[in-house]
Amino acid sequence: MSGREAFSWVWLTTMIVTYGIYFSIAPGLDLRPGIPPLVPFELLAATALVQVIIITIASIVIRMRDGPPSKMDERDRAIAHRAIAHRASSVSYYVLMTGLIVVGCIMPFSDHGWKVVNTAVFAIVIAEIVHHGLVVLGYRRGLHG
Repeated sequence: MSGREAFSWVWLTTMIVTYGIYFSIAPGLDLRPGIPPLVPFELLAATALVQVIIITIASIVIRMRDGPPSKMDERDRAIAHRAIAHRASSVSYYVLMTGLIVVGCIMPFSDHGWKVVNTAVFAIVIAEIVHHGLVVLGYRRGLHG
């Protein structure tokens, strides 16, 4: 497994785990009376910080294992220069735009506060999961994917 593939796996797994935990806790905070207004923000910030720490440590380990990231193997070049990366970006872009249209054009008429924020964050997270999931799938399928 190349360093770039390993990084995509780390990014994908970290997004699923950290934000999976976040979204299992955050919606319940809106339902509990007396929660200070900064608690949801602190939870979101802690989630992002944990994600950054995990990805930083994993990047250091991958770099120590594989050397400088400039060494691209045949699959890395195929992912980077063929339609796989463009397809992953395109699909994730549409996922993100759909989520943000819901947040910006529909939710302001019915919801407010952290529900809107969490829906926007959810759209971003799903778009990132789709993007890195498709990149990982491209690595798994090989050069023909």
